[in-house]
Amino acid sequence: MISPFESMLRKKLEETDASISSKGFALSIHEDAWQEYAVTAECFKHGESIGKLRIYYAPTKRTFRFDCRSIKDEELSSLLDTKTPSAKAGKRTHDGLHAYVDGSFISSQVGYGLAIIQDETLIFEDFGSVENPEYVDARQVAGELMAVGKVIQWCKQYGHTSITIHYDYAGIREWAIGNWKAKQPLTQRYAQFVALCGIVITWNKIQAHTGDHWNEYADALAKKGAGQ
Repeated sequence: MISPFESMLRKKLEETDASISSKGFALSIHEDAWQEYAVTAECFKHGESIGKLRIYYAPTKRTFRFDCRSIKDEELSSLLDTKTPSAKAGKRTHDGLHAYVDGSFISSQVGYGLAIIQDETLIFEDFGSVENPEYVDARQVAGELMAVGKVIQWCKQYGHTSITIHYDYAGIREWAIGNWKAKQPLTQRYAQFVALCGIVITWNKIQAHTGDHWNEYADALAKKGAGQ
């Protein structure tokens, strides 16, 4: 998959590569790692690989964000953070139990993805396809709701009574708490399931495709699910 923002991402990486070359660093794009809003580049220092850089583009804000966490060089991480001061802004902590959910619609296939974090550590992930043909017309929304259902089932299986769920589509919370009227069988079943689940859910809406690591992680899982 090539991003619709390929030219902008390439230009940003070329500019970054040129600006760090005097320090002995270089970047090389992984051509097989394109996503809609992001791409990965291998980072080198004096010809030796030192990790991967993930760069995200947020079209609504027209801004770029670097994810430097896998880079094994503090100097380069510092240089890149200097170029993107917002990279650390609003960093989310994960004390307790958290889940990130997402859905995807690719070539008439619906996928779901979820990642569960406990005290900053990924402890569970899952992805798959939505098989019920009755739900396919809801496209990625069906995947998002399926992901929430899977999170609740996981909580019940392992005896958890509360969790924070991070989501990027407003309906996830609005149908669950009754702010939106559930008019379709899918949303009606979802709203009833959440209402009767017995799990205390704290809802946290995040903006999609802005470089949030775990949101992008769940998005990638959902895309895998749609490809099954």
